[in-house]
Amino acid sequence: MSDEPRKAGADKLRQRIAEEAARMVAKGSDSTRSRFRAARRVARGWVPEEQLPSHDEIRREVTRGSDPAGGLAHLAGDRFDRIAELVRVLENVKQDPIKHPEGDVLEHTLQVFDRVHEERPFDEELLTAALVHDVGRAIDRADPVSSGVSVLADLITERTRWLIESLADATAHGNHTLGTRARQRLESHPDFLDVLLLAECDRKACIRGYDAASLDEAVAILRGLAAENEADDEAAE
Repeated sequence: MSDEPRKAGADKLRQRIAEEAARMVAKGSDSTRSRFRAARRVARGWVPEEQLPSHDEIRREVTRGSDPAGGLAHLAGDRFDRIAELVRVLENVKQDPIKHPEGDVLEHTLQVFDRVHEERPFDEELLTAALVHDVGRAIDRADPVSSGVSVLADLITERTRWLIESLADATAHGNHTLGTRARQRLESHPDFLDVLLLAECDRKACIRGYDAASLDEAVAILRGLAAENEADDEAAE
């Protein structure tokens, strides 16, 4: 057999493994374990490491699976419509009812957004972080932060990305469990107080029956702030 048909066969197998692993991840399995389980199921035998799909390939398949249109690039509407579609699927991500009596991840997210909005109603980037910080939990529960910021890509600013990526450290800082170097690095950042606020709101967002804004209302708030900021920028020029 020539190299070209052999390569085509390997690529097809890799894709089928990625799709099967994505289904496992979507059901709550971590991506590392899913790679090997999917390979055994699809190939019915051992598959060399170099022929297995990467974690990024599996994440892309998870994202594609949650969007029948074929991925984020095909979502209709503006930036806020696309964010809303990514957040909306969190309604299907359930939580431990003992630790999270508020309900699914979407309900938790809206409570975080509402609490941040009470404190920083003018801060579009911080409010965006509150709304999208758990997006990755619908993609890869084993690595929700990386998968979340990856799928959000240019829908968020660098500051919003930092707030999401630093949330775990801010939570540990509040619990007094963050290491010395990480604590000093976090405290020296200009957005230190903002990420502490995000972590505090995240911690408190576990109230059953809390009357939070709806997703559509939250997105409308963000869209309004963006319009105001754009108008201010134009006036300053």
